[in-house]
Amino acid sequence: MSVTQTQFATWRPSAAKRAVACGDFSRLCYRIGDVSFGMKAFDGLRMKLDPSLRGFAAESAKCDVEVKISLADKLQVPAQEPLFASGGLWTLFAEDGGYRLNFLRSFAGEAPYKTAWFDEEFRRGELQLSREFFNTRDAVYPMEYPLDEVLMIHHLTSGKGGCGKGIEVHALGVVDDAGGGHLFLGHSGAGKSTSARLWQGVPGVRILSDDRIILRRREGQLWMYGTPWHGDAGIASPHAALLTNVYVLEQAPRNELVEMPRSIAAAEIFARSFVPRHCPEALQFALQFIEQLCGELPCQTFRFLPERTAVEAIRHGRG
Repeated sequence: MSVTQTQFATWRPSAAKRAVACGDFSRLCYRIGDVSFGMKAFDGLRMKLDPSLRGFAAESAKCDVEVKISLADKLQVPAQEPLFASGGLWTLFAEDGGYRLNFLRSFAGEAPYKTAWFDEEFRRGELQLSREFFNTRDAVYPMEYPLDEVLMIHHLTSGKGGCGKGIEVHALGVVDDAGGGHLFLGHSGAGKSTSARLWQGVPGVRILSDDRIILRRREGQLWMYGTPWHGDAGIASPHAALLTNVYVLEQAPRNELVEMPRSIAAAEIFARSFVPRHCPEALQFALQFIEQLCGELPCQTFRFLPERTAVEAIRHGRG
């Protein structure tokens, strides 16, 4: 989908949605943040999309990101030191002019259950699934979380010369009844899902996501996109909207909007962004992207009481 100069863009992959409901495919595609991802399975593997991705299903002969999926008898952990260790399931290594992502459960002596190699821009990759954990009898979603999100984060910020596509942020995205695109940033526990529930049911309002939003520039304007990686409210939309206002959430005894200086706003947004901090070019791109955003849009701290009055505070104070 190419978004146009409208206030709200809608992705309607009706044919693709009908197809993925059946599962059992050797070729599947999905689209998040106007980036298309294609998977092609070999070795008799059968695939299906995760239920959270069915609203993002797409059809494309060639996608922005292409991944070949195959089976391997047994996978090994790379011998070199990692560039980054998540502290959870995945670890990142530099390898053969690109990057390797290893996925390993926290059991002593256990081999990785899957591993993926991607080129330096995270556009082409090969994903191997261990036969110890996967088979050809059951249809699987090979890009299961956190791989799909890790791939998105790296693809958005990777580009030759620091020319990335956008960033993912920890935020709630709301389109109000007047068409305003409101981005509410917050760490876990800040009140994103609580705020999403307050906005639900308000006539004319659409919620893009209650936890993860992708920000991109299209035709000189800043857009926000919904993602499948939702929070406690379980809201995930494939839609997109023009971004008009940015807020950092703080729960408080009363509702108050406080202007933020540009430098502080940039630091607050960066602290709530998902950026590959092991990559200097990705960091540079993200910092420039955020600095430009802060120079173009109003950024405020929103100290809010978790009641419906918080919605009215935004509606009455919107720019």
